[in-house]
Amino acid sequence: MLVEVDGAAIAANVRTLAAQVGVPVCGVVKAAGYGHGAVAAARAMLDGGAAMLGVVDLAEALALRDAGIDAPVLAWLHGPGVDFRIAARHGIEVAVSSIAQLEAAAAAGATIHLKLDTGLGRNGIARGDRADAIRRAAVLADGGARIRGAMSHLAGTSAEADLAQLRDFEAALDAAAPLGLEVRHLANSAGALGIPAARFDMVRIGMAAYGIDPLGPAAGDGAGAAALGLVPAMRVRAAFVDGAAAVGLDDGLLPALGAPVVVDGRAARVVAIGADALRIEPALDGDGVLWGDPARGEPSADAWAAAAGTIGYEVVTRMGGAARGAGVVAAGPALAPRRVLELDLEGDPRRLLAEVVGVKRVEPGLGVSYGGEHVTAAETTLALVGAGYADGVTRAAAGRLVDLGGVAHPIRGRVAMDQVVLDIGDQRAEVGDPVALELAAAPELTGMIGPRVAVEVAGVVPDADAMEALGERIGSALRAGDAVLLIGPLGAGKTTLTRGIGRALGAHGTVQSPTFVIARTHRTDAGPDLQHVDAYRLQEGGAGDEAQLDDLDLDLDGAITVAEWGAPLEHALESWLRVELARGAAGDADGDDADDHEPRFVRLSGHGQDWDAARVRSLARGAASMAVTSAAATSAATTSTTNGSAE
Repeated sequence: MLVEVDGAAIAANVRTLAAQVGVPVCGVVKAAGYGHGAVAAARAMLDGGAAMLGVVDLAEALALRDAGIDAPVLAWLHGPGVDFRIAARHGIEVAVSSIAQLEAAAAAGATIHLKLDTGLGRNGIARGDRADAIRRAAVLADGGARIRGAMSHLAGTSAEADLAQLRDFEAALDAAAPLGLEVRHLANSAGALGIPAARFDMVRIGMAAYGIDPLGPAAGDGAGAAALGLVPAMRVRAAFVDGAAAVGLDDGLLPALGAPVVVDGRAARVVAIGADALRIEPALDGDGVLWGDPARGEPSADAWAAAAGTIGYEVVTRMGGAARGAGVVAAGPALAPRRVLELDLEGDPRRLLAEVVGVKRVEPGLGVSYGGEHVTAAETTLALVGAGYADGVTRAAAGRLVDLGGVAHPIRGRVAMDQVVLDIGDQRAEVGDPVALELAAAPELTGMIGPRVAVEVAGVVPDADAMEALGERIGSALRAGDAVLLIGPLGAGKTTLTRGIGRALGAHGTVQSPTFVIARTHRTDAGPDLQHVDAYRLQEGGAGDEAQLDDLDLDLDGAITVAEWGAPLEHALESWLRVELARGAAGDADGDDADDHEPRFVRLSGHGQDWDAARVRSLARGAASMAVTSAAATSAATTSTTNGSAE
């Protein structure tokens, strides 16, 4: 599948929209630029005259900075471990949605926007906390904190409801007048175009900049976007042989039966779609366009949205997930909320793991998410989860159960690009609480790896033989410079796993616990040496003891390093595979297993550029049998950018 992005179209759309609204534009490039590529989209937005760029979290903002983009950037959704000092250091502005975030951002020296909930019921300071937040912001500003702006977000429930939100925002701005705010912004694409009074000092333009009608797919012909003078920026192509193409749900496509396809100028329709296969009728051969520019006789993304029962936003955004996770690297907690697709040891998706990023007590009668389809019946607590349809939770998943603290709560309101909301009544919840969404009942979710979603492989290993076999599977994927850090109690199987790694590498000599020698080097048939390390003493001395680490004299670049009790080595590495092991009973102090037949629970997670989601996924048995690598995955779904810089 080939995804083509026209940067010139994005720039032209921004110019067109800016001329219509007459105020500065914040170009939103979250979720890999709505699937178009964040860096390429950002550059195109700036070429079109955008005054600021908008992203979800600090990880997305930092990626723009790393690409050399120095324009103003605003990030507005933060996980519990966020480090606002990073924002201050890189000149990234942050929106805060609680008094706790306000305090932390001010202490870090970050430039702050107050994010106020005026009726969307998602992220933002609750109405009941607003007065206290504004008062505290004033005190912090007097002490030197940089409180630059205030923002909110329209729900689009109705014209009347949007105007009520506008009035509420104006009232909040009146209360915040002593802060001397420089920039006030409320309107998204639809609000900017439809409600002139909502434009204030800046508008946030997202989907419209990419040439998609912000009001929805309508008839699916793209006429709404064309009427606004917008040009679709994305074109998706696939090669068809006898009506079949080797693309499907795993590549981010939705189950859009009946969606139009044009193959070398001939019309067809989708009749079947699976994990990695798409079939059309009539059974044509040639170069097919799944969606593109209707002005060129191609189907629109809105046509695919209509067939899938969703909106064009979701259709194009899913193209931001590289095939099987190539290039998708887990973001640390200081930068982004946790978003993980968990696979079992066979490679089958089990669940999406995320976390609570906001908890607030709200009043009865509050609409939740776009359209206000869920309205709070009484005073209640809303828990905001930092994952949405850009992360594999399709919009069709509204109402699906999410586990929070052992209690299943349905998703309330519409699934958004970056977040879902749980109405948890009087249940207690804290920011950072883990949540899980089971995937088994929704095949269209199983292959989706969004641009922010890491992959972890987890499951039960029944006995020592199976543990050694898992080690062989890991060992067969290792190369020079790799580090595998084994985390777990005595007797959890760390040495047994290493034996399997050694077998796969053709290690010379007996692989046994290195407890008494600290580090043992094995020559291997594969080439790179195997360094088997016991890092327990480093753990006793503290993770920051560089002298102890230097004493080990490890070749971290040329050899393969496997470290038992390996957590203290994390600070010395740029990339590593973390293997967590747990068992029901402790083993012998020398690391041998007390009971070879006792099951162990194992979790594999990648950290750093060398362990992207595709490579971690390849460690599962089913994926490993397909020999999936980052390079292979990259070739499976190529994104090209015309008239703009490729990401």
